[in-house]
Amino acid sequence: MQMLIGVGVKLGQFPTDVSLAVQTPIFAPQVSEVKQDGWQAVHTDAATVDAFGTDQVLTVQRPGFDVTGAPNVVNDQISVSSRLRNPFPNQDSLTDADVALSNFVYAGDVIAGATNNSTRLYPKPIAMWLNHDREHIKTEIHVLRLAVSHAYARNSQPVAAVKFIASDGISEVTQTVSDMDTAHYDASGLTVPHFSANLNFSTLKDKELVTVDAVIYPWVGEPFTISTDADPYPSPNLTTLRLWNDFTESYGTGYVYVNVDTGDDASGVVSVLATEAALSPFATIPSAVTALKAFNGTQFGRNNDVGGGIVRLAEGTHVHGSIKAQGESAHVPLVIEAADPATQATTVLTDGGSSIFNGIPAFLKLRHLTLRKTGGSVVFLDSGATSAENLLITENCIWDANATSYYGAWVYRVGRFTQINCEIGGGGDPKQGNSFSTEAIMVTAIGCQGCAGTITYHAVGCSDLPEFTLREALGARPAMTGVFLGWNTFTNGSTSNPIISVSAPLGPRGFAFVGNIVESWGAATNAGLRLNADSDVSITQNVVLQHNTIVGERANLLYLDGTENVEKSAYVNFNLFSRFNIKGDVFAGQGQNVGNWPVRYKVGWSDNASTDGSNNSSTYGPGSWLGELPSRGELVGIDPMWANDASHSGSGTGAGNYTPTNGSLLPVLTEEMAAYSFDLFGNALTSGQSRIGAVMQAV
Repeated sequence: MQMLIGVGVKLGQFPTDVSLAVQTPIFAPQVSEVKQDGWQAVHTDAATVDAFGTDQVLTVQRPGFDVTGAPNVVNDQISVSSRLRNPFPNQDSLTDADVALSNFVYAGDVIAGATNNSTRLYPKPIAMWLNHDREHIKTEIHVLRLAVSHAYARNSQPVAAVKFIASDGISEVTQTVSDMDTAHYDASGLTVPHFSANLNFSTLKDKELVTVDAVIYPWVGEPFTISTDADPYPSPNLTTLRLWNDFTESYGTGYVYVNVDTGDDASGVVSVLATEAALSPFATIPSAVTALKAFNGTQFGRNNDVGGGIVRLAEGTHVHGSIKAQGESAHVPLVIEAADPATQATTVLTDGGSSIFNGIPAFLKLRHLTLRKTGGSVVFLDSGATSAENLLITENCIWDANATSYYGAWVYRVGRFTQINCEIGGGGDPKQGNSFSTEAIMVTAIGCQGCAGTITYHAVGCSDLPEFTLREALGARPAMTGVFLGWNTFTNGSTSNPIISVSAPLGPRGFAFVGNIVESWGAATNAGLRLNADSDVSITQNVVLQHNTIVGERANLLYLDGTENVEKSAYVNFNLFSRFNIKGDVFAGQGQNVGNWPVRYKVGWSDNASTDGSNNSSTYGPGSWLGELPSRGELVGIDPMWANDASHSGSGTGAGNYTPTNGSLLPVLTEEMAAYSFDLFGNALTSGQSRIGAVMQAV
């Protein structure tokens, strides 16, 4: 992403071979070699380098892919950004020939006239599915959706193309897409840009578990195949999906209704016809599920299996009872939903005031319901999960605390916990996505209002999130790897913790934080974003921060203020900060603490702005927390001219509108440089007029 100017993309130049040996180098004067770390270089006349003067430019040839997924070569321009100083305590003197580059050079890059000693590997894409696992496909065409981020986004897209693959183990169907799509979620009111494909499942085996994979083709770097480069299945992190192919609908679906007023457990009926089942409802959910299990066995030959069945609840309040003993869900979830989706707010499933341990099947989907807490410390939903094998999905549900106290085990051991288009009810947030001890519960939130909590692995398109913490592995919860947070609004007026807190190793799978608004207001005075800072000694790589607006409080980024020297770097583009702080060797008085110098020298940064500089200075230099020098397009101390600043820098009341108004001085985006063509509110990029930050729209 961090080019000096536009990119020379030669589509199809190398259709079968990405070998760089056959390329014609482009002359790069005055730089004789790039060092092993990929960001320091040796300059033959370092005295001519001026960080605030005319750029000296290198052209770097990099392998990558075009929009068809074919191997390609791009020419990226990188500037010689500054001479390097010496470490503490000699920070006031410069080295003889060492210079910093504005962007990284990788092991596979070619620079004419210069020796490339870099051992740095190309950054990997970071992605998450917008589909949930174990979907029951009942049509020939099914839509697959994948949100993606990458350090070298361009042309308003994070990567060049994505190939979607569905396989039954013998045959497969594929589709390569290069144009991005958007998904709008009513619960949050937000939009998620992503890649989508319409795959035809009729060419695959019917009544078969199909594996869904994808190959991500970055503009720069190597392809990323989910099945081999991400987590083994199943995982709360990025992995392949398992979808049940039932395009002929011959697997069989039994319908059963529950009505607390007119139902009768002795005379209730299960049927393949929903209209017939609706005439003879049951009175309780456990009796309905028991009958459904028997029906699946006699009608479809699926013994001890309630999966694929649909339990429909009539309007009213239903008390949850144990349904685990009635049967498991072998292939797809049991679905419990409102009989009429329009009555979501008045079709209630409640805990009834008593705990039910291990009471739901391994795969369960709740849809179009209000899920209401009745009172104290009771367990509501629990499948006894000890790993990521189990799966709970809630879709289009209202979570309602009913003005009662929080209890972390209300939603307990459910394994992977995917919430889609859910919202918080009038009785407040039950915080069902928060942790309880070290048990197996791992949250993904998509398009929700609230819902993501303290054990969230991924969240996209969610509004009103209070905070996020990226954690190391703990108990039955695996490490959060390749975390994706995109197009969310975080707002907090009371926390004494950072709103976004990361203090864990970030390896090659990285961490994507793209398109988010983080608003600090009221009594909240800690950092809006703390990313491996404040004496943190975690190795940090492939961090992608793009198109974010962090207002009201500071961003503390990749400090080295302890006694250990560790490697830290990030790709930081098109963000608007209130303040950001970077601390290194001078702050700590530790001459060996140079592991975060790519951050201090803004390697891989471009087109960011801050309203207030850093906490200690609005100038650049060895002792400044703002960094050694400005990156390309960086502005400090500007009025962003928002429509309504309700953060600490404005009214302090929260729920502000961070759309730039007419005449804003924020840096402008072009179609060639932007990472995405839509923001979280669905505003489309207008090249040359839209602004950096989370909200592109220029008024």
